[in-house]
Amino acid sequence: MLKFSWRNLWRNKTRTILTVCGVSFAVFLVSAAMGFQGGSYQAIYETATKFFSGSAQISHRDFIEDSEFEDTVKNTSILIAQLEDDFDLTALPRVQAFGVVAKEERSFAGAVIGVDFEKESQHLDIFTRLEEGRVPVGAGSALIGVGLARNLGANVGDDIFILGSGKRGAVAVLSLRVAGLLKTGLSELDRTLILAPIGDVQEAYYLEDESHEVVILFDDFAAIESSRDSISQKIERDLRYRTWSEIMPELEQSMELDRISAYFFYFILLVLVTFAVINTFVMVVYERKREFGMVMAIGMRPSQVILQMQVEVFLMTLIGIVIGSALTVASLAPFIDEGIPLSVFMGEGESAEAYKEAMDQMQAGALDSLPVSLTWFGMLTAPIFMIVTIQVAALLSMLRIRRLNPIEALRVD
Repeated sequence: MLKFSWRNLWRNKTRTILTVCGVSFAVFLVSAAMGFQGGSYQAIYETATKFFSGSAQISHRDFIEDSEFEDTVKNTSILIAQLEDDFDLTALPRVQAFGVVAKEERSFAGAVIGVDFEKESQHLDIFTRLEEGRVPVGAGSALIGVGLARNLGANVGDDIFILGSGKRGAVAVLSLRVAGLLKTGLSELDRTLILAPIGDVQEAYYLEDESHEVVILFDDFAAIESSRDSISQKIERDLRYRTWSEIMPELEQSMELDRISAYFFYFILLVLVTFAVINTFVMVVYERKREFGMVMAIGMRPSQVILQMQVEVFLMTLIGIVIGSALTVASLAPFIDEGIPLSVFMGEGESAEAYKEAMDQMQAGALDSLPVSLTWFGMLTAPIFMIVTIQVAALLSMLRIRRLNPIEALRVD
């Protein structure tokens, strides 16, 4: 029957080739679009998490809700050592404090964040946004936002003083030298941000081996959720492990909305192609009625005729899927690591400059390439959908063969 069905496919080569091309195009278009979509989500994730917030964070439960200064992660250095030994991750301690920042006669409110400059500058992109100066080395230096520097009239090399409230209400005093000016692109943050060595902030605000956040960076995207239970078991009960989707829920929601709308488009496209293929086989049933009557007259049962047609449908769909999948892999696989350069789409002229200016106005980083991701889910979604829907729809359209009268069918011209 397999041989018989294969020979029947090529009795009308033009119809078979056109149908196969339709299936191939649909599979290629959907699989490639899902590859670009997955790559863009990966780029969004990396841009969002590697800027400053990290892949996940560990904080005191009460600090997440109320941001009370006393709600800290105790024994931070021990916790970080355990996490980095047991998991493939990088952990960064941070202290969050507030105070009045002064230079000579000027003073403004500032948000002081104690960080480990040596570790964070190796993994986070915020330190590439230096407008002037350098990343601090050692104690006593800080990075401040360009807006705050402008308000204070401070430049690289100037001294600033911070007066705040430390642990248990103690007065915190901190003197720092400006090592660099930071332009994050977020005006509100640039007017208040002060990044200082975590040791200096802990000492000034009377914290011991404590932090308000332990920022976690994963190289493997899947490890963020898969490590949740294991990490939660290693931390104290009053601490909470939050992933990037919980820290930035609006970003997760926007990606989910985009994913749903894209899936709806893919569904419509695949359904249209499915109807086109089914229309082909509906016409085949009418055109080959005399043939069906003949094979039924010599003893072939209606169920066998339907089975033979199902095999033909499957073979035709399979050919289209193989061709479409091969085109997808051949087109996208070379660009998985580096992405497709945007110059391929917009060149190097005015359109590229307009794109960069638009991204700067939106305070977002301009991509140099279009990311690509090939996953089993993206590669199998369209083929499985096409096989199932086409086979079911073809079966429904061929059920009329059961009512076919061989004698009447043989009289059809």
